[in-house]
Amino acid sequence: MTLDGLENPLRSSGSVEDHTAEGKRVYYENCLACHGDALNGLGHYAQGFNPAPLNFQDVGTIAQLTESFLFWRIAKGGPGLPNEGAPWNSAMPAWENFLTEDEIWSVIIFLYEQTGHSPRAWEAAGEEGEEH
Repeated sequence: MTLDGLENPLRSSGSVEDHTAEGKRVYYENCLACHGDALNGLGHYAQGFNPAPLNFQDVGTIAQLTESFLFWRIAKGGPGLPNEGAPWNSAMPAWENFLTEDEIWSVIIFLYEQTGHSPRAWEAAGEEGEEH
């Protein structure tokens, strides 16, 4: 999967409200037990994991990520990630085995809408801060 420049396809189709509602359904059916009702990483099973599930409310988490990275991270989960991604040490399942791509993209929209964060945007080549 190539992440460079990949955009959430649902952002340009349908309504954000509909995608948010679908993402909420997916989140509450699959993510709530670990990440919590308040999206703060304090779900019912959270204390059983080290590291703890991600706190989406923290500005240092999803607000720092592109939607494509979040898609990849949710799809691939924790176990079995390539060595280049170490150290993951995460018990999150590979959701690509259980959810459709649209369900993953919609839950990402839900996360950003609920937390009030905006996803990090791709920087165009040659923008400030890029090394040459």
